Amino acid sequence: MKKTVWFIACLIFVGSCSKKSTPYLPQSNGNINTITVVIPNNLWESSVGETTRSIFAMPAEGLPQQEPLFDLKQMPPEVFSGFAQSSRLVLWIGVYSEETFRMDTNRYASPQRMGVMTSTTQERLIQNIQNHASELISEFKDVEIKEKQRRVSKSLKKNIGTKHGLSIHLKMPSVYSTFKEAPGIVWYQKEIQKGSLNILAYELPNAKIDYSKKLLAQIITIRDSIGQSFIPGRSEGSYVITEAAYEPYIYKSSIAGFSAIETRGTWEVKSDFMAGPFLNYVIRDTLNNRQLVLEGFVFAPSLAKRDYIFEVDAILQSVQIDLKE
Repeated sequence: MKKTVWFIACLIFVGSCSKKSTPYLPQSNGNINTITVVIPNNLWESSVGETTRSIFAMPAEGLPQQEPLFDLKQMPPEVFSGFAQSSRLVLWIGVYSEETFRMDTNRYASPQRMGVMTSTTQERLIQNIQNHASELISEFKDVEIKEKQRRVSKSLKKNIGTKHGLSIHLKMPSVYSTFKEAPGIVWYQKEIQKGSLNILAYELPNAKIDYSKKLLAQIITIRDSIGQSFIPGRSEGSYVITEAAYEPYIYKSSIAGFSAIETRGTWEVKSDFMAGPFLNYVIRDTLNNRQLVLEGFVFAPSLAKRDYIFEVDAILQSVQIDLKE
């Protein structure tokens, strides 16, 4: 009996030793789109800090007023400890004896992305920052989209897009309500202080957009026709259009494994004084032989709009496309 107990104890001990221990990481913290910049005060006040601010706090695209791409929270390395180390986005910049660039994942907390850039002189450090800025921004945006989607998932609206024949699912908070609907198109809305966040989903015939021709002009024409038929303004005869004074930004993108065209700009109401930012994705849905359009737009007069359009983007990027029955 004693030998049996001893043998079992040995098996338990060997089994526990064979398991790899996972270090505990605290939950990361911080406001959405906020970077903790760890850099000595003298560098922050130099051309290195100026370069950092000009890149990571540059005006976000497609907004009617200037708002920074990221909010920057600077601190010197000697105070980067404790709660500060749990920041979700971290940028470590310094002059040291060697040239370094790397991206650390979950170094002090989870989820966390930390960009580390060092160089031997300020001039080389500025070049290092400029060389890797686009990669860092892309990584940081990806982390923040996923974090926003995690927060959104705490209370989800059900059956998004399914009853309108669109065969899509969006992870949308339950505070959004169906504002207007018609066959093949739906408009969801969330009320906010003095305004609203809005999401549209609709489909186009597969040949509606000709990818061999100028895409922006075609997308604007489609947006304006949908505005005229589906999104009226406050006064009779008014409706939402693409603002003519500023050309939207347009990019190749991808969503849910499908190629897409991403357009960012500002909308306005024809014959009225209303405007705000919009984000539009035209998705080449090869599964259903169609072009699927997902759009979000924000109406928030006198309020900052960057984080509102970011919430809309996180919802749009959560889409799952099913095969139509």
